[in-house]
Amino acid sequence: MQPRIAVIYFSSSGVIAEIARHLADGARTEGAQVRVLALREEAEPGEAPRAADRGLPEPGLEDLDWADGLLLGTPTRFGNIAARLKQFLDTSSPLALNGRLADKPVTGFTSASLPNGGQEAALLALYHTMFHWGSLIVPTGYTHPALRRIGGNPYGLSVTAPSNGALTPDQIEAAHFVGCRITRLAGWREAARLSQQLDPWLSAPALHAPSLHGPSLHDPSLHGPSLHDRGERLP
Repeated sequence: MQPRIAVIYFSSSGVIAEIARHLADGARTEGAQVRVLALREEAEPGEAPRAADRGLPEPGLEDLDWADGLLLGTPTRFGNIAARLKQFLDTSSPLALNGRLADKPVTGFTSASLPNGGQEAALLALYHTMFHWGSLIVPTGYTHPALRRIGGNPYGLSVTAPSNGALTPDQIEAAHFVGCRITRLAGWREAARLSQQLDPWLSAPALHAPSLHGPSLHDPSLHGPSLHDRGERLP
C-alpha cells in the first residue's frame, strides 16, 4: 500500500517552495504517492507565475480528500498564516462537515526572515483549522537532531529564511525527515483503518448524525447507579 501525501503550500519568496520540494522527496523515499500543489496569488493580466511554482497545479478539495496525509506550508505573516492559504482552507467545509478530513495526519511548515519572526505562532494558527477538521495534528517535537539544529520549533517544521534563498544542509535534512515521518504515520493510520482497528465515521451523514450532539445530560446511562440503588447510605 502506497500512502498518498499532498504537499500544499503558498510561497512568496520561494523558500516555502524549496522546503516543499524536500518534504516531497522525503515522502517519496518512504514509497508515497505525492502531489505537490502550489497556491498562487491572483496575478495581473499577463503576469507569469513565479519560477518556483511554474508547472505545478493548484490544489482543490479533491486533493484534500485524496490524501492520506497532508503537509501544509505558509510563510509567516505577522505571526499568522498567509491569506491565500487561509482562503483555500476556508473552502474545506464540505469535506470537514462530512468527516472526510477526520483522522488524517497533518503537519505544517513555515519560514520567517527572523528567528523570532512569529514562526511558532503561525503554525499554531494554522492548526486551528485542523482542530475543527478532527485531524491528527503531527508536531515535529524533537524527533530528529536536525530539528534542534535549525531552531528547535516543536510545533512543526520552520526555518529562518536564508538571505541568499538557499536552504542549509540541516534545513534540507530536517525537511526530508518530516516528509518521511508523515508518510510513515499516514501509512500506519491507513493500514489500521483497512484492518478495521479504527472505526472511522467517514461514511456517516455527519450533519444529521445524532452522535454529533451526544446524549442528553438527563440520560440515565451517563450516571452510575444511585447510592439508593446500590443499597448504600451516605455516612
